[in-house]
Amino acid sequence: MKINQFRFNKFGFQILAFIFLLSLLQTGFSQNKNEKGSKVPDLKSDTVLNLKKHAFNFFLIGDWGWNGYGNQTDVANQMAKTAIQADPEFIISVGDNFQVNGVQSVNDPLWMTSFENIYKTPGLLTDWYPVLGNHDYKGNPDAEVKYSEISRRWRMTARYYTIVKKVNDSVSARFIFTDTPPLVNQYYKEEEYAKTVVTEDTAKEMVWLRDVLANSKEQWIFVIGHHPVFSASPKHGNTSELIKKFKPLFDKYNVDFYFCGHDHDMQHLKPAGSKVDYIVTGSGGEVRKTGKDENSIFSLSESGFTLISIDSKELTLYFINTKGQIVYTMTKTK
Repeated sequence: MKINQFRFNKFGFQILAFIFLLSLLQTGFSQNKNEKGSKVPDLKSDTVLNLKKHAFNFFLIGDWGWNGYGNQTDVANQMAKTAIQADPEFIISVGDNFQVNGVQSVNDPLWMTSFENIYKTPGLLTDWYPVLGNHDYKGNPDAEVKYSEISRRWRMTARYYTIVKKVNDSVSARFIFTDTPPLVNQYYKEEEYAKTVVTEDTAKEMVWLRDVLANSKEQWIFVIGHHPVFSASPKHGNTSELIKKFKPLFDKYNVDFYFCGHDHDMQHLKPAGSKVDYIVTGSGGEVRKTGKDENSIFSLSESGFTLISIDSKELTLYFINTKGQIVYTMTKTK
C-alpha cells in the first residue's frame, strides 16, 4: 500500500513539474515576442516617470479619432493620468484625427464625440498641434484648419506650418508640421481622396520645407507628418515617395526626429548611417500587427502614446501604454 502510494505521488509530481515547465516556456515566449516575432521588453510594473524637475515635456498621439471606441478612451484616460506628473506643454497629433471620413465642417458632431468630449481633463486642455492624415482628406481638410479660429486649443493654422518653442534660456526646438497625403501618389488614383489631395500644391510645400530646414538654427529639429518615411509594419510600411522627398533633406539639414502615424503601432527605426530617429506613434486608438526589418530598433502592437522630455542637451522618449507602463524608452544627447 505504501509503495503504491509512493508511485502515485511520484507520478503526480512529474506531471505537475511538466505543467510548470511548460507554463514557464509559454510565458517566456509571450513576454519576449510580439505578433510578428520581434522582441518586446519586460513591461515595468512601476508607472512613475523619473522626469527632471525643469524638463520640457510634450505628448504625441496618432490615429485616434474613433468616437471613443477602439481603445481611444483608454489611451485618453492614461494620457490624463500621465499629464498630472508630466504637465505637457502641448500635444502633437500625427494625423487621422477623425476616422474614418474626416470632418465636413467646423460644426461637424465629430468635433465633440471624437475630440472635445474625449480629451477633456485639465492636463489635456492644452494646445494641440495636428497634421492631416489620409482619413482627414476623405472629409474637408480645410475644416480642420478653420477650427483653429474657434477653438482655444486646436492650433492647426495651415495644412503645413512651423513653430518654435523655447526649451529653456539657451535651448530652442523647431517643430515642422508637414502635409503628407498629397505627397503619396496612390491617393490621386482613388476617388475618395482624389478631389481633396489635388487642392494641395505639393511643389510649393516641398520648397517651403527645404527653406524652413535650411534656415533652422534651433538646437532640436523635429519634423511631423502622418505617413511614415520608414516603417516595418505589414499594413503600410515604408512610404517610397517620402524616402525620396524627405530623407535627403533630413540628412542634409540634421533633423533629429521624424514623428508619424498611419501604421497603428509603436516603432523606433533608424537606417544604417542615419542620424535621424524615425518614430511611429499611431496607436492612439485601434491597433494592428507590427513587424521588424533591418531599420527597426523597437516595435510593438499596443495602444498608447508618446512622451518626449527634454532637459538641457538630453532628450528622452517614452512609449506609454494604456496601463501607464513604459514599454520603451530611448535617450538622445546633443
